Amino acid sequence: MDCRITAQEIAPGIHHLTDRMGMHCTLLVGSKRALLFDTAYGLDDLNAAVRRITDLPFQVILSHGHHDHACGSYQFDSVLADRKELPICQLYAAGQRQRVWDQALGKGVDLADWQEEDFVGKGCGNVQPLDQDAFDLGGLTARVIALPGHTPGSIGLYVEERQIMLAGDHFNPTVWLFFDEALPMADYLASMERMLALPFAHILCPHGELPFPRAAAEDFYRGCTEERIAAALPQPHLGNGKTVYGFSPAPGHFFCFDGDKLPDAWKNALTHGHC
Repeated sequence: MDCRITAQEIAPGIHHLTDRMGMHCTLLVGSKRALLFDTAYGLDDLNAAVRRITDLPFQVILSHGHHDHACGSYQFDSVLADRKELPICQLYAAGQRQRVWDQALGKGVDLADWQEEDFVGKGCGNVQPLDQDAFDLGGLTARVIALPGHTPGSIGLYVEERQIMLAGDHFNPTVWLFFDEALPMADYLASMERMLALPFAHILCPHGELPFPRAAAEDFYRGCTEERIAAALPQPHLGNGKTVYGFSPAPGHFFCFDGDKLPDAWKNALTHGHC
């Protein structure tokens, strides 16, 4: 396993890492400790990537348990996640490694440093429940913010000193809310409202290379109106048979959701809009 991860320092002590699949995770480096948020696809030596930046002791935390965020967790002695994410880690980060391998091959990713059986058999490592609500790294503080929606135990980290929100998959250029474990739209929007109550100035996403300004998240939230949801268009290529719809709440952003999980009034409006 080679380390082909690249890194850029978004703000002092905040390093956005990119793996060979183009997935991002974030390393926070304080004066005393460091914190790695997510472990990406697990095809690269994350420990080596961290050690290129800092020799401080570090903690690993997952935003949630999906394979593109948690497949690298096997590389560490201990990884923390919301306890609701533990079965999701098993389902995705352990159970869908063959899918990750096939996706990498399909994208033309160089896997010459791997044996297929080795990667597929790695599992998800030692993922333990996260019971701490803040991490003092020395000059940087990462506050754990519950963001249920994309998954039941999704979390973000608010870095107070830099006014940066690490949002996990709660906010991305494209937001997906149609997996079996995804919560209804109302839960997602309640989490968004709670996140926007924090005084962050920028929001950093695992599926984006650079931070978005706060206004992008505000515009996204304001754009999730009943009228726009009712006018959403079917997305038949997503969801494996689910009734997935999509719309653009704000320029440059797209939101895909499971129509069956809408409130009845919204569901009726959605159905009526496509009769």
